[in-house]
Amino acid sequence: MLNYIPLVRILIPFIIGIIFAIYLPASSDLPQYLFLGVVVSYIILFSIKKINTNYQFRWIFGVLIYGSFILAAYSLTSIKTNQSHSSYQLNDSDNRFIIAEVIEPTEEKANSVKAVVEIIGLKTNEKWKNTNGKSIIYLQKDTLANRLKLGDIISFEPILKDVPAPKNPHEFSFKRYLSYHLIHQQAYLRSNNWKIIHKNNDISIFAYASNIRKMLISKLEEMGVKDKQLNVASALILGYKNEIDAQLKSAYSSAGAMHVLAVSGLHVGIIFLILNQIFQFFNKVKYGNYIKGVLIITLLWAYALLTGLSPSVMRAATMFSFIVAAKTTKSNANFFNTLAASALFLLIINPFLLMEVGFQLSYLAVIGIVVIQPWVYNLFYSKWWLLDKIWELTAVSIAAQIATFPLGLYYFHQFPNYFMLSNLVVIPLAILILYLGIITLIASPIPIIGSLLGKILNMIILGLNEAVIFIDKIPYSLTQNIKFNLLDNYLTYLAIILIILTIHYKNLKYFMAGVACFIIIFSFRLKDNIHQINQKYLTVYNIPGHSAINLIEGNDNVLFSDIKLLNNKSKLMFHVQNNWIQKGVESEKIVTLNKLTDRNQLSTLYITDNKNVFIKRNYLQFFNEKMAILPPDFQLKSITKPLPLDLLIITKNPNFSIQELLQTFKPKEIIIDASNSNYISEKLKSEAKALNIKCWSVLTDGAYTKQL
Repeated sequence: MLNYIPLVRILIPFIIGIIFAIYLPASSDLPQYLFLGVVVSYIILFSIKKINTNYQFRWIFGVLIYGSFILAAYSLTSIKTNQSHSSYQLNDSDNRFIIAEVIEPTEEKANSVKAVVEIIGLKTNEKWKNTNGKSIIYLQKDTLANRLKLGDIISFEPILKDVPAPKNPHEFSFKRYLSYHLIHQQAYLRSNNWKIIHKNNDISIFAYASNIRKMLISKLEEMGVKDKQLNVASALILGYKNEIDAQLKSAYSSAGAMHVLAVSGLHVGIIFLILNQIFQFFNKVKYGNYIKGVLIITLLWAYALLTGLSPSVMRAATMFSFIVAAKTTKSNANFFNTLAASALFLLIINPFLLMEVGFQLSYLAVIGIVVIQPWVYNLFYSKWWLLDKIWELTAVSIAAQIATFPLGLYYFHQFPNYFMLSNLVVIPLAILILYLGIITLIASPIPIIGSLLGKILNMIILGLNEAVIFIDKIPYSLTQNIKFNLLDNYLTYLAIILIILTIHYKNLKYFMAGVACFIIIFSFRLKDNIHQINQKYLTVYNIPGHSAINLIEGNDNVLFSDIKLLNNKSKLMFHVQNNWIQKGVESEKIVTLNKLTDRNQLSTLYITDNKNVFIKRNYLQFFNEKMAILPPDFQLKSITKPLPLDLLIITKNPNFSIQELLQTFKPKEIIIDASNSNYISEKLKSEAKALNIKCWSVLTDGAYTKQL
């Protein structure tokens, strides 16, 4: 079967090479030399007629071809990785400045302006050096920072630091995420640390597209699309989703319809269908198919540019460009060959696209629709046109979900239970909104028609929002916190492939192998459950500016934290949720630290429903682990026999020293939590080291975890 799809056969070893380069990087140029060696070996062997024409030696050529593509991908990825690291080293005595160009539109944050820059020059001791490397800089928000735009050249003091690794167990790695975008350093710059040295007055194609998009959004508003409906229309039609309210985003996510708010393959596919219909008349003209192909590809990329050239849009535009090119040249290329060609093209440009969730999901969704949808659709037949169309759409939804749900579980740990219901509503309405939105914009010069269409568009989007919110509110609409690791992901995909092979070849051995995969998954899950029953962990999390102490016993989960953090649920969950998922615990039971540290509390005794957790004032016992949590105003007392403790947890920048603490307590270990400043943490840690006391600073050493 693979003989008919040669580009797929090339793509597979190329992907393997990229994965090896990412997870097993080489510290030398050996892969490049090996690649050259394999290519030369192939040429030499191919030129020897006795070997080339002997069927017995065909496997050697196969190994060399696959090996060359693995090594080519490995070498390409290594070169890209090396190029992404800043090529400069500085001494503290150097008088230096960095020159950088803003290479992406700036993004306004709550307290800063974020800019992605390309380092292009370095001045040290009056000498200029060329250098390279991308970085993220966060600028203190002011008038100058708000004026910064794409293409501007800035200079700043080189206070770049490596992006820190996650400091909590199983926390999302922003460092790894940025490394896939070839960014390894970041900096925060105050207003006096940087300046613009060249203002880009040229209107770039990106700026031009951004201005057109703003103008079109204003047109939609003039035509009667208002409030949340305007925000959804801007996202769905033009790819501008910055203004969508967080609650509405959450509803779309829970309903399994978030994909319609981000311009992606669905939207580009609809635009492709619209253009294909509009230019249908070219099929009757000599060389019309070539004119039609060029026009469609040009307009697809114009739409991609208009929507901001996000990675998902670029992938979709590339994919459809290859499909259009294949149809235009009437090469009758296999669809999977065309798909593989587009993926190979994108990965050659940037191998790290392979690690992007959107890249993986978009290609798997398309493969699922092409392979699985026909089988699902053929399970049911209706002579009624409307029912048949509903079932056809349902089959598409089921096929895409089968192809992507393992990745969804692995990355997001949740599953939208009513995805079929939401897609039955969302996809037709999204298609209608996209069609009607384009017609409204075209008709906007005629106020009467434009306003009428705008009001209809506003009502349809309002209906879409209400439908999504309704589905989100149905009980059990979303299953969350599903533990699903990388091995589960691979085994599930292997099982899906084996079941597809069972249907295709009608061979029971594939089905049995698929069942074996699920048995292995359930066996590992049973092993995890047995471990979870007996688990006992104490964790002090690294959440800068806050205290967060977690006690886990079996499925029981008790969290001690300050009020400010508990009121900022999204910040709390970002740092702790993945750890809770991996530990398989239930919803957290909250104890505010005020109950422990406020001496004016009427109740000085608090006991959770966990009999192994005992709390009295500042003192806490978890099984045999005795600890005290000290606020900054704790009254130390000099006693003849200091209280023995396993752990002493210091919070919120106290004004006492470690020496003074030892007059009241005799701890085996001191924990300085993340609510302390860097200065206080370093000071207390140095004092503890001088006194030969074991000490852990959560800010510098990461979260403290102890298995009991």
